Parts: sequence; structure tokens; C-alpha cells
Amino acid sequence: MKKNILEIENEIKEYASQNKGKYNLIFEKIRSYNHKSSDYTEDYYEFQSYMRDIMNSYFDQMILEYEETKNNELKKDCIVIADYLLDRRYDILIRLDDEEAFEIVLQYAEDFLKGEDFIFFQRKYVNGESLFALAEAYSNPKFKERVVAFFIDAFQLAKKYAKERDKSVSTRVDPDGDTLFQLCSAITSLNQDDREQFSKIVFDIYTFSSNSKRRSYELSQASGFIALLLPYYQASFDMKIFDEAINITGKFYKENTFVHQTLYAKWILEKNAEEALDYYLNEENNKWPHFAIMALTDLSCKEALPFFIEKQKETKDPVLWEIYEEAIQRLKNNYKPLQVEDRMILLNGNVTPTQRALGTESNNFFVQRAQKKINIDDTVYETDDDLL
Repeated sequence: MKKNILEIENEIKEYASQNKGKYNLIFEKIRSYNHKSSDYTEDYYEFQSYMRDIMNSYFDQMILEYEETKNNELKKDCIVIADYLLDRRYDILIRLDDEEAFEIVLQYAEDFLKGEDFIFFQRKYVNGESLFALAEAYSNPKFKERVVAFFIDAFQLAKKYAKERDKSVSTRVDPDGDTLFQLCSAITSLNQDDREQFSKIVFDIYTFSSNSKRRSYELSQASGFIALLLPYYQASFDMKIFDEAINITGKFYKENTFVHQTLYAKWILEKNAEEALDYYLNEENNKWPHFAIMALTDLSCKEALPFFIEKQKETKDPVLWEIYEEAIQRLKNNYKPLQVEDRMILLNGNVTPTQRALGTESNNFFVQRAQKKINIDDTVYETDDDLL
């Protein structure tokens, strides 16, 4: 019989009351449950989310105590716990509003720009969350100037580090696709008025990653995810770059996700529902209608509604059925997304094939909805030809 998951919170609360102020011990206690998820639930990710909420509540308590006391030993404990004990919680380091903690995150962010080979062979335990933590630091006047300087220089630094790679380890001279995507995502996570100053940099990264002459397939994959970030910006972009990515880089990859993502971004930026509908109705594209459906929905194209209704009846793909269902409901209710964050495309998730292969859980809501109704295979393959 499974134990009641709520028992964990009570056990930790009792332990914390017996060890007041001894946060190292408290967080060790929280960590001790990590390998016990099967005792409580079959849903590992739900368990991890539950434990993270508990962890965050004690971080809140610890930071509040530090803010009130400015106890240097407590600050050191918080840095050690966030940095080493609990899987690089860069966000907690930023919340400390402390120079030393900020410099730690800044160094991790620079290390991340050096790419996967550097991180692996130098045994650096660092990930792209360091970039998102810097984006959080932007709102702090104490750190803002350095955050801006970092993001302005980051792309050139990533290219520099790629060229300096140990050639006995890798012959690649371009930054990793995931490195560039995480960088663009972190910049785009800033508030609208704040991120706009970086629009040219993000588009430069997209142009670089989608270029067919020197780029790798892995960079092409990343370029599709970067393309989906461009509608977050108010700036005007050179649409010829999108056409080249679709017709030249994507010439032999018409079935692959990065081409469809680029098409979506192009249609949205051009507000081109007519072209999206023509693409959707073209029988040659019947195998991959997903992004056309989302583009037409986000463009509030009512003309597409009767086609969606008929196609939903025919589809046997549970994920595609969920995409149709969302699109149909939005169009029937005349839903018009006023903010980028309200668009249907966001429900499709943003986990890259590389991240999925490394074990990151899919954040695709359509997949999750389908999984609740039917047990579907969510296996990660080497190619990105499935659109889950």
C-alpha cells in the first residue's frame, strides 16, 4: 500500500521544528525523500514537483531570515545549499541580492556558453538555468548593467569558445544548438520592454543557426525553436532569412519540425493566414499539419474552422486530435490572443530533441492531455520527425 504523500510535509515540519535554523540538516532531510517516490506515488514528476514546493517554502523561510538578520554565516549556508546540495538553484542565489552569489551565477552562465563538450570534460555541473537566473537579476538595479553587458556579448563569446574547442575532442567550430536556444530563451524571458533591446542579437542568432552553408543539423533543429521566440519581439525582421531557412536549409527536411516551426513564425510575423491556410489544405502537407493548425488558430482564421472539424473526425492520432480540439474551441469562441503568452503555440512545449534525449520531460500539453486518455509512447528518437 502506498503511503500518503502528505505525510512527508508533516514529517519534515516536525524535523525542522527540532532543528531550528539548521538549514543544512533540514534540506538533507528533504533530499532523503528523493529516492522514495515509488513509496508514495507512481507519478515521479508529480512527486518531484511536490518536493520542490516543499523545498521552496524552506528557501523562502531561509532567505527571509537572512534579509532580517544579514547573518553572514546564514548567507554562506544558503549559497552552499543552493549551489552544491540542491542541484544548482541559481534562482535562489540571485534572490539573496548578494554580490558573491551573483558572481557565482555569472561564472556559471559563462561556463554554459562554452558548450556541452567543455561542461562534460571539465566536469562542470552547470546548465542553461544559469542564464534564466541572470535574466531574473536584470530587475535588480545592482546587477542590471552587468546582466545587459553579458547578454550583449554572449553570442560572440559562444562563437569564440566554440572555435577554441579542443580539436582532439570535437572538430565542430560552431556553438551547440542548445546553448544558443537557451541563450535566446533566457533573453526572451525578460519583460517585453526590457527584452526589446536584444531583438537584433536574437535575430542574429537565428540567422546564424538557420544558415545552410556552414550549420549542422543540430543547429538547424535549434533554429526552429529560436524562430518561435521571434514573435515575442516588436522589431521588424528580414523575412528573406525565413524563406532561406524554409526553402534552402529545409529543402530536404520538409517533414522535420524545425521547418514547420519556421513556417509558423513566418506566418505569425507576416500575419499571413492566407498562406497558412493554403499550406494546410495542400494534400502534400497532410502528414504534418500541426503547426499550420496552431498558426491559423493564433491568427484567428475562422475560415479554417470547418476544415478542422472535419479533419478531427478523421484523425486517429490522439495528440493531433487534442490539437484540433483546442483549435476548434478557440475559433468557435472567437478567442483572439491579445498577448504572445496567450497563443496556442505555447501549449506545444519548447523542449528540444537534445533536451528530450537527455531526459527532460516533455512540456507539451497536447501530449499530456492525450496521455491522460490513452497510454501513448513518449519515447525519444534520434530524429525530430515526430511532432510530439
